[in-house]
Amino acid sequence: MASMNENERVEYSVLMSRGRDAERTSHFCWIASGIAATMLLSWAVAARNAGLMLPVIFAVAYGFYTMVHGRQQTRLIGGYVKEFFEGNDQGPLWFTRLGRLEMVPGFSASTADWLSTAMANLVVTTSVIFAWIFASATPKGELYAGIATGCAMAFLVHSISETTRLRQSDAAAFWRQVGMGAVEERRPQQRFAAR
Repeated sequence: MASMNENERVEYSVLMSRGRDAERTSHFCWIASGIAATMLLSWAVAARNAGLMLPVIFAVAYGFYTMVHGRQQTRLIGGYVKEFFEGNDQGPLWFTRLGRLEMVPGFSASTADWLSTAMANLVVTTSVIFAWIFASATPKGELYAGIATGCAMAFLVHSISETTRLRQSDAAAFWRQVGMGAVEERRPQQRFAAR
């Protein structure tokens, strides 16, 4: 970081700190929602109640979306640092070199995104299965099981699409587009044919 002036150093430090905070917060929320969902699932199974499976799905969904938001913020910060601080090969190069490393054959990129999605979907699917098992044991159980199934299906589809989108997006490319500045578009001139 010898080539960076004092303002750039401060901005870089703040960005890295903010990235760590976003990752840590999303991690804690994911763990807390996992614990809450597991406790809610065990209570619902003990009560043999299909309606109590809905809070399980909502707890998992809350934790999952908090985690996705935190990871998205972290990747945006990483893309910003990669684009504006690491572009001159004289400053820090962590994100640039990490991107190059992910392209090396044999290197296993982080599978945490897909693992988290699979774990969330497993808990949601388990709650739907139990909702249908206990549907006949509770009043309006089939209604609750149907609602749980609908919510679970919506979450399953959306969690997979969000994880795919997150894995395929290039945060540095977004910042590159912003860095190009405003471009003035001219109106096409209409030519009127003389009659």
